[in-house]
Amino acid sequence: MRQTDRFSTKRVGYAVLISLIFIAANTLMCSIASVLVDKYICMIAINICFFCLFLLLIIRRRLENKLPEYNYISYGKIAFVVALDWALTILFSVFAPDFFAPFIVLPIIASAVFDDSLSNAFGLYLVIITALCFDYSVYMIICYITMVLFGNMLAHLLRNSENLQRLYSLIILFAVTTLLSVIFYYFNYLELQLSVLVYGLFAGVAACLVTVVLLPILGLFVEKAQIIPYEGFIDPDYSLVNEIRMFSTIEYQHAKRISALSKKCAKAINANEGLAACAAFYYRLGKIEGEPMIDNAIKIANNHCFPNDVIKIMSEYGGIVSLPSTKESAIVHMVDSVVTKVELFDSDSMSSSWNQNMVIYQTINELSQKGFYDNSGLTMNQFLIIRDILANEDILA
Repeated sequence: MRQTDRFSTKRVGYAVLISLIFIAANTLMCSIASVLVDKYICMIAINICFFCLFLLLIIRRRLENKLPEYNYISYGKIAFVVALDWALTILFSVFAPDFFAPFIVLPIIASAVFDDSLSNAFGLYLVIITALCFDYSVYMIICYITMVLFGNMLAHLLRNSENLQRLYSLIILFAVTTLLSVIFYYFNYLELQLSVLVYGLFAGVAACLVTVVLLPILGLFVEKAQIIPYEGFIDPDYSLVNEIRMFSTIEYQHAKRISALSKKCAKAINANEGLAACAAFYYRLGKIEGEPMIDNAIKIANNHCFPNDVIKIMSEYGGIVSLPSTKESAIVHMVDSVVTKVELFDSDSMSSSWNQNMVIYQTINELSQKGFYDNSGLTMNQFLIIRDILANEDILA
């Protein structure tokens, strides 16, 4: 699938938004810390360097499908999580006593949209920027860096564990935050008081509360997005749907037919019906711009931020470049082939159900014999179910 050299205007816009978040947050933090102008300029330079590297890593991870829930992580969600982490950093630096800011939650929040390495890098960066602004001592910097490292290790457990394991993870989170705060306070001042332990307990409770409140919200944010994109992309009011309708009524009717049939077939074999319906609707999207059809289809899909699994099926259009590699791709290929063949005949030729059945069986059997679906994961039983559904449908209705 060739999409590494294409950029979405929407993603570029969100990238600019993320850069503005970096600048605004850094400016606010420097203002609160009463940083001098020359130091502020140096801080901005550090922000620019980190942001450029950070953005390149995000692009690379996304293209490699290594972001969590990679099909549904948009740059809009990344911008939201970046802003949230920056907001927590500023709040902790302003209101938390020295050594007792629960920076351990930063990589946990970032893990909603980043992999382990990006979450770790972003958390460490925020600690370093905060330390430069507020002139933290060496022990305080080491304390918060250690918190970030522990938080990064706990992030996966907190996001994906069952209830009992998540409870154990929260207990560990509370204990680690409290102990690190107290221990490094002692290293710095070489004394311990009851108030120090109390502050440590408050830091642990704060870390748990932030995690318990924010992590499920971010999880629902991603989970909701797993359903919405497919339906939203084929909504009658969606801009690209209107473009296809204006381009050709015939193409629009074809797209609607194969989308509805693909969804029905996918549901019958417990495949992803939303994915099948969406990919089917845009299966011949490249016709809008002409040859090369597949490249143009992927270009348009990328520009509209389609999920990667939809783009993957579009790249396997007709089995020209690569054969269907998933059940959904096989379904879309079968439905498109059958509907295209039936549409080539006039309504009189298809007036007899016997004629339509003959065309459908012949088309699907020929494709199967040529090995089009060998790598799709379709079982013989699933293949027969799909064939029977198509044979019993009134395609031209």
